[in-house]
Amino acid sequence: MATIKIVSNLKLHPKKGLLAKDSSGKWVKVHYQQGELDGACAVYSVVMNLLILSMIKEEDICLYNPIDKRKRTGKILAHLLENNGLVRDGYYFKTLAKKLRDMSYIDAKHKRRIGIEETISFIRSNIYKDTPIIISVSGTDWAHAILVIGIEYNDKNIPSKFLCLDPGAPSPIYAHWNCIVDISTPTIWYKTECNQDKIEIRDMILISNE
Repeated sequence: MATIKIVSNLKLHPKKGLLAKDSSGKWVKVHYQQGELDGACAVYSVVMNLLILSMIKEEDICLYNPIDKRKRTGKILAHLLENNGLVRDGYYFKTLAKKLRDMSYIDAKHKRRIGIEETISFIRSNIYKDTPIIISVSGTDWAHAILVIGIEYNDKNIPSKFLCLDPGAPSPIYAHWNCIVDISTPTIWYKTECNQDKIEIRDMILISNE
């Protein structure tokens, strides 16, 4: 029988969908979908990650609220949400992790591409610490950033799927995730309700709230 492990600071609401408890202690919407013309998937993944880790509150990312740049996360949010605007070419993970560290003193670690077994072990150990992982995936002619928030195990207790929040897909309604990365075979598959493709997992970013 398959089993699932999801980071703990998430819950499904029958009307509001997927929620996370933000830094104010309020349960708020956690998934945000990027625009069709931007390449801001890494930015959206960071914002969702910070919400799940209770490092920001919903008001910090509200379109109509000015960002308080005096706060620890204020400078980086202003940089990501205001200064950058439309991000057409995406965001290199190494650059993004450095900006998170330099501008907000957030403990963000960039992990270069490693083998699949090491990747599974790294993600697994952090999911059990209730820490999501931002991963970069690439298909035939595209690249994308998504946020891993859980793992599914097969009946032999072997990790078979990464359960993810994908900023490029509609918000989840009936599950904690809207995207899966199928690692049950040597060929890795990316799957959403709209897309399916063979992929490689490349760089990762680990953000810690310690």
